[in-house]
Amino acid sequence: MIDQTTFEGCVARAALAPTIHNTQPARWLRDGAALSLFCDTDVGLPVSDPEGRGAALSCGAVLEAMVLALSAQGIGAEVTLTGHDTSPKQGLVAVAHLTLTDGAEDGLHRQLERRFTWRGAFADEAPALFGWTRRDTRFVMDHDGRAWLATRNDAASHEQLQIRGVRQELLDWMRLTPRHPRAGLDGMDRRALRLAAKAARALPLAFGPAWPLLRMLGRTRGLAQEAQATMTAPLIGLFHRDREEPAVESGRAYLRLCLEAASLGLAGWPMAALTDHDGARADIVAHFGLLPERRLIQAIRFGVPTGDAPPRARRPLGEVLRPMPRR
Repeated sequence: MIDQTTFEGCVARAALAPTIHNTQPARWLRDGAALSLFCDTDVGLPVSDPEGRGAALSCGAVLEAMVLALSAQGIGAEVTLTGHDTSPKQGLVAVAHLTLTDGAEDGLHRQLERRFTWRGAFADEAPALFGWTRRDTRFVMDHDGRAWLATRNDAASHEQLQIRGVRQELLDWMRLTPRHPRAGLDGMDRRALRLAAKAARALPLAFGPAWPLLRMLGRTRGLAQEAQATMTAPLIGLFHRDREEPAVESGRAYLRLCLEAASLGLAGWPMAALTDHDGARADIVAHFGLLPERRLIQAIRFGVPTGDAPPRARRPLGEVLRPMPRR
């Protein structure tokens, strides 16, 4: 049904899916025509993602990308989720098993290489949405709604940064210099973050020992200000799913949202603080009237990027593929 070369090609394409802090926790194992997806919880975020929902969402996005990549080869996949806990520091945890079948091509796979995150101002042009709608996404396009979200995002980001562990996890996953041993492999590259070299050099000091002084001087808010750039996004999506849905399944749907946006020429920029911060998430649910049985998964800015896609950091196959255990 699938040979090793085809499998590795699909794994590489699946790895293009977005993951929290670009940690890329997904690991794959092939046993003949059966594939298994594992979450490497040792790359989890104990402070920012203590329950492992972000890791599960990330693995769900990779899972859907794999299903799409397989479809390009005429291969279908019957997916069984394990429901296992993906909280940090448990080692490898099985997330899903795929049984391969004959299948039809899903054209959305063509957007896997075109999707990227754009962390900056968007072009001053109205996107052609061609009636794009989703039952699981509230699209906020009016000025007042976007301004409210922009303001709340900056406030939530600043509050999150008060937590030392959050700042440290950000630094741990930032690749602020090309000399970093993991540069180009995982984490958030300086160019992808659109940080000037001087700002990148200063960030470890600002997020570390200088933080108390900067906070006392009232200078820390400037490190969380994105409102001006946020307001250039003509569209902010509030992605919500059934509260009881497994996070892995929500991650599958989230990838399709991002790929649909890419098909319209749009890049996304998540507003992670709005869902990481309990108060901000509750405020959004109330302000926009989301039903109580729905869980706000992500708020994401969409717009036409003003430049080329930033460099993409991805793990080599040797880190993503797991060998079959000896029998």
